[in-house]
Amino acid sequence: MIQRIQTVFLFFAFAFQLAMIFLPVASYILPDKMVIDFLFADMKSESILDLQSVSLFSLILLIINSIMLLINIFLFGNRKLQMKSCLINIVLLVLFQLLLIYFVWDSGQMKDVLTNYKISIAFPLVSAILAYFAYRFIRKDEKLIRSIDRIR
Repeated sequence: MIQRIQTVFLFFAFAFQLAMIFLPVASYILPDKMVIDFLFADMKSESILDLQSVSLFSLILLIINSIMLLINIFLFGNRKLQMKSCLINIVLLVLFQLLLIYFVWDSGQMKDVLTNYKISIAFPLVSAILAYFAYRFIRKDEKLIRSIDRIR
């Protein structure tokens, strides 16, 4: 059913991923004190750091993760598929987190700029934790249904 606790966890995981599109992940401080924000929603190429290719690839991964989380909310009729989808989503979110940290760090290192990480860089990890909690509650529901079937 859609009003279960795992739906709340999956919805908040989706909300964190959606918020990442509009919040800056990091800001780069150049030697002349100019600040460049690394945003997914701002696809303008900065000539100094050339973040467009990194931002586009990361944006595609972010959208895929968000869509999978949203679809996962509505898979409540098929708990086994929902559990598999949760596990795949957790793996994708952790990989996205690692790639994002690497891309942001590497972009700053290539041009010798100071990198300030924002709180939104941890949102994929928070979403992965929420998806894991959803997985645990889906598994709990599946075990409950299995135990009821054995009683009959």
